[in-house]
Amino acid sequence: MKQTCIPDADRHFGWIDYAKTLSIFFVVLLHTYSVAELTEALNSFVMQAFFFFSGFLFLRERNPDYRRFVGKRFRQLIVPYLWINAVAYAAWFFVLRHFGSDADAGIGWHEPLTAIAIGLPPGLVHDIPLWSLLCFFVVEVVYYPLQSMAKWGDLTIAGVFFCAASVVSLLAPEEGIALPLALAPAMSALAFYALGHWVRAHMTFFKAMFRPDVLMLLSAIALFQIGFAFNSPVWFFMGKMGNPVWYFLEAAGGILFTVQTAAWLSRVAGDGVFIRFLSRGTLLICGFHLMAFALIKGVMLFGFGIEPSRLTDGFLPGFLFALAAFALCLPPVWLIGRYMRFLVSK
Repeated sequence: MKQTCIPDADRHFGWIDYAKTLSIFFVVLLHTYSVAELTEALNSFVMQAFFFFSGFLFLRERNPDYRRFVGKRFRQLIVPYLWINAVAYAAWFFVLRHFGSDADAGIGWHEPLTAIAIGLPPGLVHDIPLWSLLCFFVVEVVYYPLQSMAKWGDLTIAGVFFCAASVVSLLAPEEGIALPLALAPAMSALAFYALGHWVRAHMTFFKAMFRPDVLMLLSAIALFQIGFAFNSPVWFFMGKMGNPVWYFLEAAGGILFTVQTAAWLSRVAGDGVFIRFLSRGTLLICGFHLMAFALIKGVMLFGFGIEPSRLTDGFLPGFLFALAAFALCLPPVWLIGRYMRFLVSK
């Protein structure tokens, strides 16, 4: 399918920084598991939004050579996947597996290492969100050559992989399925990645989507509510999507809601240095926030005698806990960006 109306490769969209920052905060909030309904709601769209935004930002003009593109994305995704896993595994092995629920889990010391090597999301008990880094790499190295073929337009890619994800979800057991290289979520992720790129290629048609608009915001909420009301719980990282129609509606509504919220924030607050810093730090926040959770819980328990369960008991405590963990991730994000950029090579 011929692409049209591709924006200039150097164009910056102010709302995208807010959208990425909102999405990574939603991820942090999701992992507090403070309110079951909130967890289910965020699970139904937040990772799909990340892949949509990544597809939106992909431009072949910046990456004309496939081998160089793979090498670059390996440095940007797989290298952080490996070293953050090493840090998180060390924290789990020496400290975290001896406390709380992990102390009774009976997980062998070698099992997370096997999960890291094979790419099994549920096996990354020391830092489960890291599956997304591997999944992004798989999605992009598969998408690039398909998108370059004339017969593989973005909508075709999105349709094929959405159907494949639907089949996997249908055949998976109730708790989902663990496939190597994060392939279970990668199929649905590919669909949203391709959809994001297709939307950018047709910005003239979709321009209203990215401007602050009350009607558009209300439409996003309505779409999400319809899909969420009828669908069963989504477990994206396990390839469990429920009914494909309702799944798509809630994901699309959640993505549009995030875009609209970001557009309103961009209009009010503008495009500043701090929001760009937060946007660039999403990968590290993804990798660090569960360790920040553990640090906060440990300090509150051993320093003040406050049980960890009380810290996330309800929406407000969970929100404040997520906010504290998010803030705690920022100093290492700044230090790495300033002095150790080779760890997140650009």
